[in-house]
Amino acid sequence: MLIKFSFIAVIFCSLNSLCSCKENEKFDKRIWSQYNSVDGPDRDLMAEDLIETHKLLGLDKKQMLDLLGDPANYTDTTKAYYELSEKYDSIDPVSGKNLILTFNADSIIVTAKIEEWHKH
Repeated sequence: MLIKFSFIAVIFCSLNSLCSCKENEKFDKRIWSQYNSVDGPDRDLMAEDLIETHKLLGLDKKQMLDLLGDPANYTDTTKAYYELSEKYDSIDPVSGKNLILTFNADSIIVTAKIEEWHKH
């Protein structure tokens, strides 16, 4: 009975690792800078590590740019948007994730959040 249970557990764990979502990856500045929504590596697997390990809160805009490069997406004096991933149907984007960094009056990052969007 124990052998049968162990065999089933091994099969289940193997299938689970094949079917599970990708795990988070360590932030890599080189890979981050190669992002291209059409054919480049997604950034979303690195985003959690980036927020937790690299202490984005408290960085000023210059430090942010040194670490992450220019935000290719919309940016203004209070927010910067970094595209993490984008999924397409035949041509148009239908969903995606963005890293949104919010600045205070002194251009210091005060919030960092990941926002997912879906086309209606």
